[in-house]
Amino acid sequence: MTVPEGRSAHRAWIEIDHSALVENLAQLRRCAGTGREVIAVVKANAYGHGAIEVSRTLVRHGVERLAVATLGEGIALRDAGITVPILILWGLGAPEAAPAIAADLEAIVYDRAGVELLARTAADMGVRASVHLKIDSGLGRQGSEPAGAVELALLIARSRYLHLVGTMSHLAVPGEDDAYTDVQLLRLAQALDSMRSAGIDPGLVHVSATGGLLADAAPFADAIRPGLGLYGMLPTWAATSDHGLRPILSLRALPLRIFDLPAGSAIGYGLRYRAERATRIATLGIGYGDGWPRAHANNGRVLVRGTVRPIVGAISMDGITVDLGDLHDVTYDDEFVLIGEQLNARISADEVAAERRTINYEVTTALRDRLPRVHLPEVTEDAG
Repeated sequence: MTVPEGRSAHRAWIEIDHSALVENLAQLRRCAGTGREVIAVVKANAYGHGAIEVSRTLVRHGVERLAVATLGEGIALRDAGITVPILILWGLGAPEAAPAIAADLEAIVYDRAGVELLARTAADMGVRASVHLKIDSGLGRQGSEPAGAVELALLIARSRYLHLVGTMSHLAVPGEDDAYTDVQLLRLAQALDSMRSAGIDPGLVHVSATGGLLADAAPFADAIRPGLGLYGMLPTWAATSDHGLRPILSLRALPLRIFDLPAGSAIGYGLRYRAERATRIATLGIGYGDGWPRAHANNGRVLVRGTVRPIVGAISMDGITVDLGDLHDVTYDDEFVLIGEQLNARISADEVAAERRTINYEVTTALRDRLPRVHLPEVTEDAG
């Protein structure tokens, strides 16, 4: 098999379009309005797109803060030389407090135990730790009850070893249930008013992720916290609207084998596909070991030469098979697209999600590190 110049030498790979990433960031800033900071969410390997490379591009284009879900994700960014503030969106356990503070990561707190843990650890280290107070306004996963927020804020403010950088919440159904969203925002606003009345500066107020931003929720907030929208994907409720965002990920493969399958012959584990007529089959080197699940057995599509062709047979750990049908002239140099565009055709992450009965978030975050990420550089106006 020959690999054309400029083509990936991998059996299957992911391409990340950083020009589209930068355009999406600019569009989200326009949507948010002037004066709001961007806390870019790059958890779960930047939703499967490659956290370090994506973060570098976002920081280069002015993102003020990054957000991750775990201590390990934050430390990986620090080890890569990224110096902007990094917020850990989920609570820390006792063994994680010291490493988080040592890496200058911003933790969330939502109860007395968490505040005291971080204050005690920071005191032992002789430093001052930055924290964000999380208020549960109605999502119900983690956060302080709104009525208890002032007490926690006072505890933070009185500590010589803690600094309240921000106050945050998270919306449950933005764009889907405006009445419930309004209740959440009212609870947060009342807690903020109480904090200010007690003489406490809540710091940077942030509540809207991509859904809340597109629904124009929380205009009083100082920052937005986009994740999905940066990558050109939308919440399910907004999928039919044009918000000026462009997907930045494509998933591609080269065929490992192209062969004729006689009528009546079967392929794959369990012989789940039997050809009704003679056809040609292409084997691609991607499977559930790469994050392309068994749910796609006889269920799914790829693009080749701009034509949609079905995935047939069982999904193996390392391979899938595609029915080429009447495409008799497909060669080993032809790219197959599982997610993305080819000629005038497209398969979106949303379409793949529908085949799996899930959401687009899960499709991209499921793509494993065995699939190389090929990061396409930004195209500048004077390039070429």
